[in-house]
Amino acid sequence: MGTTLQDFGARRQGAVTLAVAIGLMACPALSQQAKPLAGSDVRATYAIAYADCMSLARSEPKKALAVANSWERQGGDEGARHCSAIALLNSGAYAEAARHLESLAATTNKPGKRLKGELLVQAGQAWLIAGQAERALSAQSRALALIGSELELLLDRAITLASTGEYWKAVDDLNDAIDQDPSHAGALVLRATAWRKLENLDLARDDIERALTVSPGNTDALLERGNIRSLRGDAKGAAADWEAVVAARPGPSVAEAARENLAKLKTE
Repeated sequence: MGTTLQDFGARRQGAVTLAVAIGLMACPALSQQAKPLAGSDVRATYAIAYADCMSLARSEPKKALAVANSWERQGGDEGARHCSAIALLNSGAYAEAARHLESLAATTNKPGKRLKGELLVQAGQAWLIAGQAERALSAQSRALALIGSELELLLDRAITLASTGEYWKAVDDLNDAIDQDPSHAGALVLRATAWRKLENLDLARDDIERALTVSPGNTDALLERGNIRSLRGDAKGAAADWEAVVAARPGPSVAEAARENLAKLKTE
């Protein structure tokens, strides 16, 4: 049970799933990027083009990239650039997608901080998928500075911090997240994992039991409780938790982690 991003971030079920999740994150503000003085028909046409391009970026990303590039040449502007970035992401070009998203955040003409922050959130997630945690952390920290300490962004940065071994800093972000929502099972599971990595099994156990109280049968929580029980010498309890995970048929990465742990347990 070595330290891995997946180990800490069970809420993210693998890079492909995360790419799809980001691909679903259209920015509503970008659907309104037609010229302010343009008529309602022009704005509606722009919004439809953006929605269509984003839908294509999810289903046929390579085709969407060509559509987005053509649309940008025809005046698609920021909506086209965002669609292009998401198409790159869903094509597996994670680092290039992250660079596009950061560039768009830096150059957007949309007033206010919200859109820039949302684009940096997506850039941070893309950098993390690309395996560039330091760049992910930079983007996420800038997003936090722009839009404040929102719970999901705190969780994202906590995962990134943990992937670099900064577990105490991850706990700080998770504390802030749990202060906002004490019954957030995902945050409790993440903090339990951080405590385990910091070898504080008592606090890890407390958090994981809280997570299972608010979300009984949560497979991420059961996987983590099995890890904690194993380290506390409760092999029987650990096996029961991991077997429950496999039986529940969760996402493939969580199920595979449980199977691997069960296999290791049999060899010990």
